[in-house]
Amino acid sequence: MRNCSMRLGLLLGFEDSIKTMTTLATEGEAAGLGSLYTVEAGRSAMVTAAAVMHATEHATVGTYIANAYARDPWVTGLAARDLDEMSDGRFVLGMGTGNPHFNEWYMGVDTTKPLAKMRDFLNVVRGVVAGKAGEAVRYKGDVHSIRWRASWDPTRPTIPVYLSASGPNMVRLAGEVSDGVGVGVMSSTRFLADMVRPNATAGCEAAGRDPSQLAFPMGAMVSVNHNTELARQASRAAICGLYHPVPHPYYDSQLRQLGFGDFADRATELMPAGNIREAMALVPDEVIDTMTITGTPQECVARIGEYEGLADEIIAIRLAQKEEPAGVAAFDQLFELASLVS
Repeated sequence: MRNCSMRLGLLLGFEDSIKTMTTLATEGEAAGLGSLYTVEAGRSAMVTAAAVMHATEHATVGTYIANAYARDPWVTGLAARDLDEMSDGRFVLGMGTGNPHFNEWYMGVDTTKPLAKMRDFLNVVRGVVAGKAGEAVRYKGDVHSIRWRASWDPTRPTIPVYLSASGPNMVRLAGEVSDGVGVGVMSSTRFLADMVRPNATAGCEAAGRDPSQLAFPMGAMVSVNHNTELARQASRAAICGLYHPVPHPYYDSQLRQLGFGDFADRATELMPAGNIREAMALVPDEVIDTMTITGTPQECVARIGEYEGLADEIIAIRLAQKEEPAGVAAFDQLFELASLVS
């Protein structure tokens, strides 16, 4: 029996091998997961998305997210068209600016004008993914431009293109130029209701678009365990992990926007110094209760239900549990949750 109408997806890309990732994709789809997204961290989101498509039949497959600073928008659009064809129309392209620290450390790129960058990037990509054979695709921006004609028609008239956004200005831009606002982890219902949806609607309306057509997928830390306290401990560790080796700018900002500045200040001091136990003891219970999905499978179903009408799907970032089994078996409790939701 279905317990709630929210679609549950899974974020993949942290596994020890692509074989493990595709096995999880197959088993997750069988358990009822409606979507499978690949993250760009230690692996390429595009390549692993292709592997996940090959391992599945029905689930939506997407990138959540691919890094726009690492890619040209024309080539990104071409890759999206190919992936949509490979999956028989199951692909969703999620793009974002990525972590600015990683952009600097790994690529040495300038990320000082993200709004201008993403406005042009998304306009070019959306033109490419919808371009019909022989039809001119033209766009000229301050950062990106294109003059191009497709050689053949796309698999679908267009492909959903989501923009990952956290701050109010990027959320408004997502409403202006994308098909959906890719909401990051650590988002409470209040954050969605008071900040994300109003700003996205404002951006959409300013561009003369219909806000009802915007999608609101949401990544979420999901800590599921039949032992509630162990689940909460795993969430505490993951929240503190957002501050090591340096504070993650987006999630630090969200915590501060929601009134948890004191904890953010202390985590900023403690985590880079390696004091995780002290930092974990300071994680407010309210942060776990409102900004993560934590508890037994049944408790997590109830938490997921709280996002009805605010998010369209929840993309689970599964948090590792103490003394859990190795490999794919570690996902058994998440798959149990998926079966309750589906």
